[in-house]
Amino acid sequence: MKKKWSIREVYLAFLAISLLIYGAYSMFFSGESENYASKIYEANLNIYKTEQINNSPLIFKAYTENDPNEFYFVAFTESVGYQSTIEVMTMINDTGKIHQVEIIKQGETPAFFEKLQSIKFNERFKGMAVSEPVYLDNAEGYAGSSEGIKTKNKVDAVGGATISSAAITKAVNDATTVIGKNYFNENVINPFYKFSIGLNELALILIFVIATLSVYIKSINKYRKWILLYSAVVLGFYLNKFVTFGTIFSFLSGDWPAINNISWYLLIFGTIILILVTGRNLYCSWICPFGAMQESINKFGGLKPIKLNSKLVKIFTLIPPTLAYMALMIVFYTNEIQTLAYDPFGAIFNLTALPIMWMSLPILIFISLFQSRFYCTYFCPIGLSFKLIVKIRNKGVKLWEKIKK
Repeated sequence: MKKKWSIREVYLAFLAISLLIYGAYSMFFSGESENYASKIYEANLNIYKTEQINNSPLIFKAYTENDPNEFYFVAFTESVGYQSTIEVMTMINDTGKIHQVEIIKQGETPAFFEKLQSIKFNERFKGMAVSEPVYLDNAEGYAGSSEGIKTKNKVDAVGGATISSAAITKAVNDATTVIGKNYFNENVINPFYKFSIGLNELALILIFVIATLSVYIKSINKYRKWILLYSAVVLGFYLNKFVTFGTIFSFLSGDWPAINNISWYLLIFGTIILILVTGRNLYCSWICPFGAMQESINKFGGLKPIKLNSKLVKIFTLIPPTLAYMALMIVFYTNEIQTLAYDPFGAIFNLTALPIMWMSLPILIFISLFQSRFYCTYFCPIGLSFKLIVKIRNKGVKLWEKIKK
């Protein structure tokens, strides 16, 4: 006799199927090709004629109306930021200096990106030469950092938006290095592709090693609350290294950063590999800084836990897929990736977030005193995503074992 589907299973199946259909349609059938030449005219009203001179990256030669002999090289490049791909237009004059930088497309968390806009970060590049790289100042531990390098070709990273600052600076370097090499005979190496493992990466690797060992060495659990404190303080507050919904979306949509972004690849692929090897979601239980912070508050608080009604729990567990569904549908319809930034990570670890997050954060922290990992259990889209991978992996293993028999 066939098992009847419950209302819950029908609901979840509806969410999954409709999301897949609409997502596939929006990605493959509803997109319009970009008219990049028009963006040059919009950014600089003095341009009267453009001609494309390179395909990858896309480069135009733009001529000015005032002087027919004056022209600019205009390159369109992109780089992965905090939670989205940032597209940048870099305009370089005929003497090899940056004339103008414009952000033409981005999907960063609004509160983060407003910091860049408010201080006009894009204007900091003006006048810099293509004869050397543009470095990022006040960004210790990041590729492209000016640490230990004497140069005037550098821009200050914006506090609270360092990842976005680095992405824009990398994209500008992608433009200047190609234009410098092809049209000014300058052979400059983009420092943002430098591969190195520093203390930041080692700190992240350490927590992954501990999480892995916890599966095989049970005595590690005795130190769990101190390990969680390490994750919250070091990974969260100091390094700002964690998986967001935007990270997962970038991974699934193929918007991956440069290979030297070790932290990004370790967080995504390291977590997936751990799931495939152990069949457990070790990221949420050991690595996630916000999950660690919630559990630490609960453990160190020492208050009596509140047991929720089982019927209420069943309803609450439908919240993560519902929120994720709504956010993704909005992204597919509007192409506004900022919609995915409804997690509290930016508020607690970067002190930057949407107003709704600031309002909900004190409530989540208070509930953590009585209910361990309340947000993780009933709201988090990251946990939902990794749990799905765990479920698929474990069902696949069972099926494989059944076939072997």
